[in-house]
Amino acid sequence: MKIGLIAYRGGNVRSIRSALESLGVEVIYSRDIRDLGECAGLVFPGVGAAAPAMEDLQRSGLADWIPTWERPFLGICLGMQLLCDHSEEGEVSGLGVFPVRVERFQKAPRIPHIGWNTVELLAEDPLFLGIPQRSYFYFVHSYRASLSPYTIGRTTYGEPFSAAMRRDNFWGVQFHPEKSSSIGLQILANFVRLCSL
Repeated sequence: MKIGLIAYRGGNVRSIRSALESLGVEVIYSRDIRDLGECAGLVFPGVGAAAPAMEDLQRSGLADWIPTWERPFLGICLGMQLLCDHSEEGEVSGLGVFPVRVERFQKAPRIPHIGWNTVELLAEDPLFLGIPQRSYFYFVHSYRASLSPYTIGRTTYGEPFSAAMRRDNFWGVQFHPEKSSSIGLQILANFVRLCSL
């Protein structure tokens, strides 16, 4: 099975690619719609800055194409934030999958939010199959998505924010599953399983 990994300036490619390959999938790392269109699912990795990442998506045609995707899609960290309507980081418009604003932390004890924190699951979801309530995941970010009807996992760091969101076939997680030990690998395994259905 092929899982597409979206290429752009930034992106934590090596660790997420290794994690996916350890699950037995073929990873297609590309910004070419023709290559990505053959995949069973797509992952939008998550290290970088919002403005240059959106510029790359627009230049490649992915900005218009991604919201039309009908198979499983997982945005990680910045990848989740760019699925939203707007990011305060660089004041850029996102892909609009989630009608949510991404804003800088206002009440965080320290910025960026770096380290392990718990996720409170707000709804049963196949992405979190077998994941215990309030499991610890690894975060690195200065901006966060507001809580919304699409929030399926919540974390508090001075203030509550969306740690995980879902709309139809689109999932987003603010934490890095590829850096979250065995519990994070379970998230990726669940995503791979969704891609195989």
